[in-house]
Amino acid sequence: MELNHLKYFYAVAREGSFTRASKVLRIQQPTISKMVQALEQDLNLVLLERYKKGVRLTKAGGEIFRMCEDIFSRVEAIKTLSDSEHNECQGILSFGMTDSATSYVLPKILRGFLAKHPKVRPSIFAGSSNLITNEVTEARIEFGIFFTRMARQDLHVSDIVDVPFQLVASPKLSRRPEARSAFVISRDVDYPKAQPFPVLDMLKQHRLKVEVMIASNNLDSQKQMVMEGLGVALLPGFMVRREIEKGTLVALSPKKRFSYSLKLVTRARKVLSLNAAVFLEEFRAGIREML
Repeated sequence: MELNHLKYFYAVAREGSFTRASKVLRIQQPTISKMVQALEQDLNLVLLERYKKGVRLTKAGGEIFRMCEDIFSRVEAIKTLSDSEHNECQGILSFGMTDSATSYVLPKILRGFLAKHPKVRPSIFAGSSNLITNEVTEARIEFGIFFTRMARQDLHVSDIVDVPFQLVASPKLSRRPEARSAFVISRDVDYPKAQPFPVLDMLKQHRLKVEVMIASNNLDSQKQMVMEGLGVALLPGFMVRREIEKGTLVALSPKKRFSYSLKLVTRARKVLSLNAAVFLEEFRAGIREML
């Protein structure tokens, strides 16, 4: 029995199909199939039931899959220990981040990080939480950072920091009380029923009336629409701080405190690389200073 055979079986079982495992491992499907068959022959056990749309673990397969989870988490830990012994971050750092944080928070933090670790090469995927989650589960990026709360067994989700939000409008619109319920807001279709809609979640806590005038899945576009007087919006404070100071945007309901946690998302039981662990430590410290 070879470790690679277990690795291929583990990937197929985790992804639920040979096709998805092939994409994650970046290895041709016939090769993976042969390796899994070799493992089953070596053990004289059927580990996977094959179907047109995917695979299902047999009883023996389920037991071996749980053992593999422990084995490969330890393999990851060994790699991390080896990296830390070299005491130098280097190579690719691949991660995803919500658009707003990528534009308004990341550049300053990344500048400080790269000054200390010049051999690291960041590869950043910016987008919605759904797209970032897909990149994480397909193992194309190591972790994701975004606002959406979710609960999935294949993911580990933890809070990084509570981010203050501001309810904002253009100066002209802010003088019209009847317009304060006209919102430029994120598209609710981007949030499956199992996931809460962050902005609506916060607004409901303060019992604010909401009439959705425009829906967009990009926070920066929402900000620009608000500046054009198309409605009001609830946006992360780091996005609108300068505009509020300059008077090009007005903070409404200043006595109400809106906040939502920025979250770190990784694959379950994933041991982070040295690059990721060091970057996240500096990101946590850096964003707290910025808030």
